[in-house]
Amino acid sequence: MIPYGAIADHIRIDDGLPIYFPGTYSYADQGNKMFGMYPPYDDQYFFLHMAWYYSTTTSDIKILKKEINNISLIDRLETAYKVPPSRPDNHIVFTTDDFRGVDFGFRDVITITGDLCFTSILKYRASVEMAELMEIAGNLSNAVKYREIAEKIKLALPRLFLDQSGMLLASTGKSNQPDVWSTGLAVYLNILEETDNEKACRVLADSYEKGYLAFNGNIRHVLTRDDFSDSTAWESSLAKKNTYQNGAYWGTPTGWICYAISKADLKLAQKLAGEYIDDLKKNDFRKGGENGAPYECFHPSGFKQNPVYMTTVTCPYIVFKSLR
Repeated sequence: MIPYGAIADHIRIDDGLPIYFPGTYSYADQGNKMFGMYPPYDDQYFFLHMAWYYSTTTSDIKILKKEINNISLIDRLETAYKVPPSRPDNHIVFTTDDFRGVDFGFRDVITITGDLCFTSILKYRASVEMAELMEIAGNLSNAVKYREIAEKIKLALPRLFLDQSGMLLASTGKSNQPDVWSTGLAVYLNILEETDNEKACRVLADSYEKGYLAFNGNIRHVLTRDDFSDSTAWESSLAKKNTYQNGAYWGTPTGWICYAISKADLKLAQKLAGEYIDDLKKNDFRKGGENGAPYECFHPSGFKQNPVYMTTVTCPYIVFKSLR
C-alpha cells in the first residue's frame, strides 16, 4: 500500500520513476513483506526537513505557496506529515507485524515493530519545523497545534523507551533493544531532560571507552554488549551478524555520538572524532587501489560495503560544523 502523500524512498535516475520501498529498483515489483508493506516512515520527515531548511536559510517564503499539479508545497508537507501511523494520544509513530513499515532507512533489513523511537524523534523535529513553517506562512493556529504535538512526543519518548542504563530502546515490540543511534540523535536534538540527558551521554562515553560502541571512529547500531544473541546483533535481521546494519560500523551517526560523548567527556569525544578522521585519511578512495573510504559501513572482520558513500561524511560534517 502506498498512501496518499507518501514520499518515495528513492527515485530512479534513468526515468524518474519513484520507488517507495527499499530493497529494489524495480517500479513494478516494489513492495513486499521483506521490506515492509508500507513505505518507510522516515522519508516523510526528511522531506519536510529539506523544505524547512531551504525556506529558513534562504528566506524564500514564496516556495511554500508554490503549486505543482494544483497542490502547494505547504499542503504537501502537511499531507506527508500525516502518513506514518501514530498513536492518537501521544503522537508516537508505531507499526505492526502484519502491516509493517521500516522505521528508518538505515536499518531497512532489520524488523523493528511496536512504538518506534527513531521515527518518533524525527517526528518531534518535524513537528517543531512544521510549527515554524506555519508561522512563516501566517497560519498561527496550526503552528500552535504542531508545537503541542512536539511537546507530547518529547514527554512520551523517555516514558516509553528509556531503559535503566540510560539508553533509549529502539521500540516496544520486536528488536526492542538499546539503540545507539536513537540515543545519540535524541541528545543532539536536545529532547531529553537534564538528568536523562546526562545519563545517556555518560553511558555512551563509558561504552566507547570500554570498546562496546565504535571501531575506527565508526559506530554500531547496537552496543556489542547488547547483542540479541551470539548469532545476531538485532533480534530480527536479513543480514548476517557483523555485516551491514546487523553489527557493522557506520560513520553516519558519528557526529551525533561525538556530540553526546562531549557532554560527558570532551577528550573522549575528541579521540573518537580523531579516529574517524584518521580512518578517512588512511583509506581515502583518492589513493586508488583497494582504498574506498568513505565506506558505508565496515567491520574489523574484513567486511566493507559501498565505497565513496557520502552520508558517512555529510552527516558528521553537519554536526562538527555546527559546533565550530
